[in-house]
Amino acid sequence: MIRRCHLILADDPTGSRRVYDRQMTSPVRFADVTRHVLPGLLASLAILAAGFLWLRPPPMPLTHNAYIWQREWTDSIRDALQRNQPLIAEWAALAAEVEFRANAAPRVARVALDYAVLRDSGRPISFAIRVAPYSGSFDRTRPESRFLLELAGDILKTARQHGIEPAALHLDFDAATRQLDGYRLWLAALREAIAPTPLVFTALPTWLNSAAFARLAQAAASYVLQVHSWEAPKTPDQSPTLCDPESAKRAIAQAARLNRPFLVALPTYGYRAWFDGQSRLLGLSAEGPALTAAGHAQVREVRADPVEMAGLVRWLDSQQFESLRGVIWYRLPLPEDRLSWNERTWQTVMRGQAPAARTALKLEKPAAGLIEVVLRATGDADSLLNQPVQLDWRQARLIAADGLAGFTIQRIGSDALRFQPPAPPVLRLAPGQQILIGWLRFHHLPEISAHVDTSPAR
Repeated sequence: MIRRCHLILADDPTGSRRVYDRQMTSPVRFADVTRHVLPGLLASLAILAAGFLWLRPPPMPLTHNAYIWQREWTDSIRDALQRNQPLIAEWAALAAEVEFRANAAPRVARVALDYAVLRDSGRPISFAIRVAPYSGSFDRTRPESRFLLELAGDILKTARQHGIEPAALHLDFDAATRQLDGYRLWLAALREAIAPTPLVFTALPTWLNSAAFARLAQAAASYVLQVHSWEAPKTPDQSPTLCDPESAKRAIAQAARLNRPFLVALPTYGYRAWFDGQSRLLGLSAEGPALTAAGHAQVREVRADPVEMAGLVRWLDSQQFESLRGVIWYRLPLPEDRLSWNERTWQTVMRGQAPAARTALKLEKPAAGLIEVVLRATGDADSLLNQPVQLDWRQARLIAADGLAGFTIQRIGSDALRFQPPAPPVLRLAPGQQILIGWLRFHHLPEISAHVDTSPAR
């Protein structure tokens, strides 16, 4: 056994290397050291490496931010901020929308923000400017550029006057790819004007293939990669999607290779497309007033798919892209936004869980001989009421019946009928909601059964 570690290597006349201890007279062959000491040394190193891995902190979970893009502030925004505060790292509030017009003053819509609500939200607050498509020059000496700089400065100044230090300024401008080098002039001027407040701009996936985008990304502190978009269907039969997960993954991976900080914008909203009797597109409607059209207008809804978005969140969590700073949701769901997700659905998706629709059917008996048919959504995703509800009874005579909420009656036998769902757009029930879809009246209460087939929201 070797008891000391002070060893001297020497060449043996026989040609083999030997090890001599200063206090030892007998040589020890190097092969013996390798055979007896090296395995123990390697085992110790392996244990040490495992210890370092064990001590290394786990990957940071994906952070979630949200846009408050509503133009009119209501009490429900305040309540939604309070309810979702534990899940959100930062809020980004729309502060102004700008449209530059040829030979006319810019058209500006300032949002009357509730600064007290923002200040009391307990989270950092960013402010966003939305700029409509613009084809002019981006030179900083242009009136449009000077106007944008003054507007940005005033938005940040107003926030500070209300006790909020802005976390960032977001600029949302859907430039054409050929405009990116020009757009960089705007960003450079803005970044200088608002310093030290960080500047964040919105980027489209199509920009990533342009060499100009790498230069553009250097002109701001970070950017938001918007992987959702409004694409109007050309016909009522077309089924567009707001966000294709596979296309989004390719764009996100491509952005990550640029090694510039970025957020990924994911959708919670939906919109309606209206078509006339000749299947021509009349327009799109989202959070604003619904379109109306005479004749046989057709309506089609396009919504963000919560199951697909939950899968995308899980994928982002698993990838751990170094430059990815998190997700920013467009937009904060509110109860009055009929085309947005329900808040319970959104919260489930943020956890990376696929929300499920569950629908309960209840037969209520408020009076003698009267039966009311009630549907209630009991899951964490919208229930689609696109399947008929059938009722069968025995030993009773039906006097009258009627459908409600767009449901119509179809008699399918002497002791059975079906409530047919309304035509598109499909009736939806948000989690926790219920609806009365019809009633039946008999001479006396019968033995009655009912069943419904509902599908999960998409």
